[in-house]
Amino acid sequence: MASITPPPGWGAAPQPAGSGAWNTQPPQPDVWVYAGFWWRVWAFLIDAVILSTAECILGLFFGPKINVDWEELPIPDASSQTVDVVNIATTSLPHASPVSVLIPHLHAGSEWHTFGIVLSLLPMVYCVMFEASAFRATPGKRLFGMEVVTLEGKQISHLRALLRFVIKAFLSFPLLYIGVLMVAFTQRKQGLHDMMAGTLVLRHTRPAQIAPFSPHT
Repeated sequence: MASITPPPGWGAAPQPAGSGAWNTQPPQPDVWVYAGFWWRVWAFLIDAVILSTAECILGLFFGPKINVDWEELPIPDASSQTVDVVNIATTSLPHASPVSVLIPHLHAGSEWHTFGIVLSLLPMVYCVMFEASAFRATPGKRLFGMEVVTLEGKQISHLRALLRFVIKAFLSFPLLYIGVLMVAFTQRKQGLHDMMAGTLVLRHTRPAQIAPFSPHT
């Protein structure tokens, strides 16, 4: 009776490397390159320029109208009398001197409060929408090839992106920037907001592969 050679993995003798499709090189582990402190500083500056430009454009088209009201404040002269600006402008006396001033008052109306709230929320909407999208980063980060991902390397949710922004805005920056400076000293280049939100900032869209090599004997 002829012997039957079982397929690989069923007790057959191991075949030499490269002798068949069953002996392809096993996939190498992924290597993640974390975004360092200065890379993130440059990305922050780019995002700040973009946000400032957007705020200026919004202010031109949707900003509240500012009205200026002038109030005259008369000042008593040596004779304890007051002279208003109209009398000073029309008088022909050479010895006449200004004895009143005009005080400007700026009025933006109730629309200013609404516009101020919109401007304060713009950075939050900007960061959350971009980082939680398939883009995985703000334009500044993407310009330098960075991504904001979960600890497993997946796309973050809107809730996680919001949590990350709130911690960064109210803890990492206000507390003497300590939460931001932590990026330069932590093992995975995480700031306080990254640690608390469970996120990483990578400098590669796709993790690089380790190239296999044969060590010299």
